[in-house]
Amino acid sequence: MSTVQPLEPGSRYDLRVGISPDAPDEDKIKDEEVRKTVADMLAELRNANDEDNWETAQVILDPKFNPDILVLEEACDQDDLRFFNKRWLNDAYETAITFQTNTDRHQNLDLLMKKGFSILERRDKYYLEPDPVGNARGSRLFARGPAFVKVRSPGGYVFWVGVTHMKSKRYDNDAVSSQGNEAEVRKGRVEITKWRNREAVRTHQIIKELQKAGPADLILLGDMNDSLGLDEYEGEGGGDAIMNLVGPPADGLVLLTRPLAEQHQNSFNGYWRDKYRELIDHAICTPSMKHEVVDVKVFQDNFTAVSSDHFPVMVKLKVP
Repeated sequence: MSTVQPLEPGSRYDLRVGISPDAPDEDKIKDEEVRKTVADMLAELRNANDEDNWETAQVILDPKFNPDILVLEEACDQDDLRFFNKRWLNDAYETAITFQTNTDRHQNLDLLMKKGFSILERRDKYYLEPDPVGNARGSRLFARGPAFVKVRSPGGYVFWVGVTHMKSKRYDNDAVSSQGNEAEVRKGRVEITKWRNREAVRTHQIIKELQKAGPADLILLGDMNDSLGLDEYEGEGGGDAIMNLVGPPADGLVLLTRPLAEQHQNSFNGYWRDKYRELIDHAICTPSMKHEVVDVKVFQDNFTAVSSDHFPVMVKLKVP
């Protein structure tokens, strides 16, 4: 779901003030005009948010999509999720959960489930785990997720559902990047790749732990911020993060989105930007669950290209 961010405090036009903070006293707008300016700006923001929310709701409620269980990345806070479900989805979902992560940018992991599906257990404290190496954001391993819930379907089928959003490839040191220091930029991006691979390896371990604890059927979905195959930095950064997430063949985990990747489909659309358009949203399941999967696809309709910079990835199961 999209949000509109206010201007940063201290910028030339501060939304909270509505005037130029560095303007001479004689040029400052009168209070009456300030109120009108602020009211107009807030109305514009509300209209933009309403349009974004309506478009997103159209995608979710499309009869060809309309999932029983929906997981979201870079999603809203708990109160906003409940409001969105009530106002824009007409209470289509009975369960609405926001999982806590380590993000400071309100990039949450959310889960929506329809009536009849119940949660038997939550395993959503992995964000507290320490990073054995440390990273640019501190001492915790995971940037956003993973989180898992044990679900019972209306027909009694019990399985684990997980959602994650792995560290992006973005190198945050804008100063170094803008100065064209290629060696420093490469070093930074290799370190980020190593971090994402530590996330991937640990997430694979968590999947195996939950599989052993039971039930054996488990599916993990999310924005992995990586396509299948080695990229420019993964040779030095610990290998292909997707394959580290799937793990060795002996463990039997199935990359359900592999056929989509091999067909060169993309889930990251990037709105108007065609750079990096590739499949970076994936689904992985345990071997005992793969026989329940009847379809995996990137979903598109009239609104997917404008409601988000990612297309939804849909996995259809045939269960009791």
